[in-house]
Amino acid sequence: MIKHFGVKTSSVKQERVMSKRFIAAMDHSGGSTGGVLERYGQEYTEADKMEKVHAMRLRMVNSPDFNDENIWGAILYQDTVTRGMVNILDEMGIESFLKIDSGCEENGMLKQFPVKQMLEFATSTDTNGASIGPKIYGTKMRSIVKSVDMVDEILKQQFTIAKTVSEYGLVPIIEPEVPIDHLEKELIEQKLNERLAWYLNGKDFKCILKLTPPEQPNLYHNLTVKRNVERVVFLSGGYSTSEACNKLGLNDNITASFSRALSEGLKFGLTDEAFNATISGNIKQITEACE
Repeated sequence: MIKHFGVKTSSVKQERVMSKRFIAAMDHSGGSTGGVLERYGQEYTEADKMEKVHAMRLRMVNSPDFNDENIWGAILYQDTVTRGMVNILDEMGIESFLKIDSGCEENGMLKQFPVKQMLEFATSTDTNGASIGPKIYGTKMRSIVKSVDMVDEILKQQFTIAKTVSEYGLVPIIEPEVPIDHLEKELIEQKLNERLAWYLNGKDFKCILKLTPPEQPNLYHNLTVKRNVERVVFLSGGYSTSEACNKLGLNDNITASFSRALSEGLKFGLTDEAFNATISGNIKQITEACE
């Protein structure tokens, strides 16, 4: 049964949507969690890796500058949601997004996944009876665009699922990532920009676009003024914090949704003071690049 909680549209919420605060990408799934913990410098086993990465995320969220003055939203993996992160963020005034996809096929298309089951979860109550649905703002799905020829197929799949997401009262983040080292990156981006504009025309639901920083500055500016685009955000895509922020700063009216660039330099063995100083420095760079 579809549950319509409705998109939050109060004046306060609208101000938050249009602000320059960014989205923290904290949605590492089981497959990528090992790499996150290795960069963090913490040993793990298959049995305890999700618990340990959750502890890392809690440490990030509890740092002083991880607050609603700097962070507008956070993308979470299902395991993180079941551990109560949505309620923590809600109390902080930060929106939550649920990663609903199950990864990509070899050609970059989304693997088959239980769309409605994930959306029922996003609009349900948790195991303690506390409401999840009204506290989750939207969802995220990531595809990888590996060639110009795949642009249309990937966008058709993304927008089809996004329409279903909107019917549950959630705002979909549509993420067609272009690898930063692709030899035809600029060519793919030109096609992606053209086809995104086409797919957005006539759509009656709101969405957020999460894109790779383009080779041509302000390439995606035309998308930021579309009436059904709440915001356009850039992923960091493997760039360092400084590289990602420099590229972001060359583009107007676009904010960030960084993962690795947000957590750069964070180590398990750091004192709380050093840990907080490191993430504070990353957050400062990102928010300044969004201005």
